[in-house]
Amino acid sequence: MNLKTTIKDRMAVIEPLIKDKKVLDLGVVDSRRKRHETGDRLETLPNLLFRRVCEINPETMGIDIDEQGIAILREQGFKVKAANVMTMDLEQRFDVIIAGEIIEHLENPGDFLRNMAKHLKTDGVLLVTTPNPFYFKQVWKIFRYNRPQVHEEHICWFDPVTLSSLAGICGLKVAGGYWVQPDSALIKTWPRLLRNYFSHSFLLLLKPDH
Repeated sequence: MNLKTTIKDRMAVIEPLIKDKKVLDLGVVDSRRKRHETGDRLETLPNLLFRRVCEINPETMGIDIDEQGIAILREQGFKVKAANVMTMDLEQRFDVIIAGEIIEHLENPGDFLRNMAKHLKTDGVLLVTTPNPFYFKQVWKIFRYNRPQVHEEHICWFDPVTLSSLAGICGLKVAGGYWVQPDSALIKTWPRLLRNYFSHSFLLLLKPDH
């Protein structure tokens, strides 16, 4: 899979696909520690992607395994449900499913993709975004710290080639893809201007392979 186009914001691709559509967004809870005068406290909010998606399509359903977080988002007025994305059966199909930075957290990505295929309409699309293991800033991290930077909750890495291959095994075909490179310090990321394979992350559009 050879991605040729680089975008700064994945919403440039997502926004036109979700207007007036039946949309499912995965991994929507954002719980983080906040410093206050009274000490640390845990603050639970919809993550940034889910908030932006709901601004465009308020009927979007959000899914997360965090039951307490889902209860808080429901109180805030969001349409959400607690479920495991690898095993859930929502008994409905969607035009668009958004999986933003979630596949790298899952112990069995193949089961996840197969389950998402079951939840897609015949002409539906699954949007998967995930960090790029060849992001050039990782080279800088290795030179400086002798190891890449890995999020404590990430258990696997994909590049466009390996994720495309896994999707094919799981009944999905690649309908398009983009490198994603937000604005960042040029001195540490300039090689991406020469080779887009050094970009920060990537997005694949996957459709049922009928």
